[in-house]
Amino acid sequence: MLKFINHHWQLRRERFYLKNRWHLILDFSLGIIILLLIGVVISLHFYRPSLIRPFVGVVPTKSEIDLNNPPLVVNFTVASSSISLADGAVLKIDLKNTGDSAIQSVKIDLLSTKQNFAINKIEATDEAANIKIINRQIDLGSLNINESREVTFRVYFRVKNEMERVIHWQAQSAYLVQGQLIKEIVDLPNLNLTSELDAEAAIYYHSPQGDQLGSGPLPPLVGLPTNYWVFFEIKSNGDFKDLVFSAKLPKGVELTDNRSLLSGDFKYNAASRQIIWRVAELKNQNDSYRVGFEIQFTPNLSQVDKVVPLITNLNYYARDIVINEEISAWLPNLSTNLDFDRLNRGEGTIGQP
Repeated sequence: MLKFINHHWQLRRERFYLKNRWHLILDFSLGIIILLLIGVVISLHFYRPSLIRPFVGVVPTKSEIDLNNPPLVVNFTVASSSISLADGAVLKIDLKNTGDSAIQSVKIDLLSTKQNFAINKIEATDEAANIKIINRQIDLGSLNINESREVTFRVYFRVKNEMERVIHWQAQSAYLVQGQLIKEIVDLPNLNLTSELDAEAAIYYHSPQGDQLGSGPLPPLVGLPTNYWVFFEIKSNGDFKDLVFSAKLPKGVELTDNRSLLSGDFKYNAASRQIIWRVAELKNQNDSYRVGFEIQFTPNLSQVDKVVPLITNLNYYARDIVINEEISAWLPNLSTNLDFDRLNRGEGTIGQP
């Protein structure tokens, strides 16, 4: 090997280096560069840097959120399971942040799950007056760690078909924790719409169509009988049972045998002078339930120049089948003044023959 190197050196020396020194300088320089490159390659081969993030100590870590046990606990409570469309439902919302981070942008949407009903309006009570409400969405803002809050709202509904009486609805909540959006859907307690029961009692001498129903002098005269017709009518937008409509006849007023009974059972107790009309079941329909009967009134001298009551103690009650609650009301007395008779209204002052 040494002889080969020596021979190669002498050959290049005689051929190049003796003639021009720059050949020697060039070969020497190239040799040094080759040695340096070999050194760099060997250094890189054995170099094993440890890759450490320079800012790992200042990057905040996020705690893992258990979606099965979300940090925001929300409880919904309704004041009553039976409501009317006019009064709406009172809804109380209890919130508590049980996590170890603040909660931002808490929003709750209320909506009906049946097409027949829809949220018409949401009103905040006094303690929730500063809470933003947009259509059916409630914006509750943020909650700090371990913060609790209780707010109450009144929710109103609109209905397409009043034949359906049960409202199914839910709350959809959404909020941010550590920049992560969490959503949850909760079914709210069903609401039963209270059925409306409207009753009317009227007394006529002439019917609304102008037919004469009564007989005798009008205005009534002392000692002479005057006959009138009395009608009880019931309308409902729901199902009821055990309707009782009752009234009393004052002295001087008697029940005749003439009546028109379209439904139910009509009875009169002469001892208590009480009239009772019973209907076992009222259905939600357009038709009304009605009974008519004739009474006879004979005034006495003590009633001269007076308007005298003919039917008193008018009241009715029935049980709502859906909510199993009793609905009841009182009606004003009916008098000789004939307030419902368009032709004879005001002809009630007793006179003398």
